[in-house]
Amino acid sequence: MDEGWERILLTASFLLLAALSIGGVYILRAATGVEHPLMVVVSQSMIPTLGVGDLLIVGAIEDLEDLEAGPPPEGEIIVFIRPGNTEEFIVHRVVKKYKAGHKWFFVTKGDNNPNVDPSPIPEENVLGRVVGRIPILGYLPLFQKTRGGIILIAALMILIFFSDTLIPVKGEGGVEGGLLPKAALLPLLPALLIYLLPQQGFKLEVLALLSWYLGCILMPLAVEDDTGMILWLYHFVFIVTPIALDLVWRLFHITPSMWWYAQGSTVPLSLLLMRETPFYLEAFKYFLRLTMPGCLLFFATMTAKRRGLLPRRGAEDVEA
Repeated sequence: MDEGWERILLTASFLLLAALSIGGVYILRAATGVEHPLMVVVSQSMIPTLGVGDLLIVGAIEDLEDLEAGPPPEGEIIVFIRPGNTEEFIVHRVVKKYKAGHKWFFVTKGDNNPNVDPSPIPEENVLGRVVGRIPILGYLPLFQKTRGGIILIAALMILIFFSDTLIPVKGEGGVEGGLLPKAALLPLLPALLIYLLPQQGFKLEVLALLSWYLGCILMPLAVEDDTGMILWLYHFVFIVTPIALDLVWRLFHITPSMWWYAQGSTVPLSLLLMRETPFYLEAFKYFLRLTMPGCLLFFATMTAKRRGLLPRRGAEDVEA
C-alpha cells in the first residue's frame, strides 16, 4: 500500500474510533434500554471483584424482585446514583433488599469496604446490573478524555504522519523489509495477554511493560517502516496505555477517581471532559515516566534504521 495512504488511513481510523466511542454508547443505550451501558471503575471499593480501570457492561433489570441480594458472591453488583447527588455514580454489591410500600430499597456495600453504604438505595436510583467486565481497558476512554491524553496521542500521530520529513530516509529504497524475522515481535505479546487474565497484578504488569520496551527496539527491525509505526502506535494506545495507567495507581496510589473534581466509584463513558485536579497532573507525569522510555527506544531505533546506521535487507531476505 502507498505510504501516504497508510498514514491517511491511520488518521481516519483514529477519528472513526473516536466517533464510535461516542456514538457506540448511544447505540448500546438504545439496544439495552440502559442509560449508561458502559461504565468504568475508578476507585478501589470493589477490589478484588472489580479492579480499578475495569470497563463494565451494564444490563437492564427487568424485574427488581429478581435481583439477588447477599454477601459475596451471591449478591448481584449494580450501578446506581447515590441518593442526594445525581452526579455521583456507584457500583456496589446488593447485600440486602426490602420493600417499603410499593417501592424496593437496596442495601449496598463495596466488597473492599468495611461497612455497608450509609443510605439504602431506592429503586428509582438503580441504573442496571453489571453483566460483564473487561480488565483495565476502561483506562483508555478515560485517558482519551484528558488534555494530556489527547495531546500525547495527537503528537504521536503527527510524528508518524510526517515521519518522512521528520525522520528522512538516507539513500534509496532502504525501508523495505526489516533486519529480523517476524518472531522478533513476540515481546509485544505479554502486554496483550494481560487482558485475557481474570486478575491483573503488579508483577505481571511490570513484566509486560519491560517486555514492551524490548519490543520497541525489535519492532522497527522486523517490520516495514510505515506498517511498523502504525502497528506500534495502535499497540501503545490500546494495549500499553491502560497497563501503564494501572501501574500508576499501584505504584503511586492515584486512581482515576482522583483525576477529576467528581465523586463516585464509577463513571459513564458518555461524560466528556471534566475539570482535572492536580492529582491528574501527577498521574500523567508518572505515566510519561513509565512509557517514554519505550517511545524513545522505538523512535531511536526507527531513526537509526531510516538514516542507514543499521544494515538493511530486503523483504525477500527477511522472509527467507
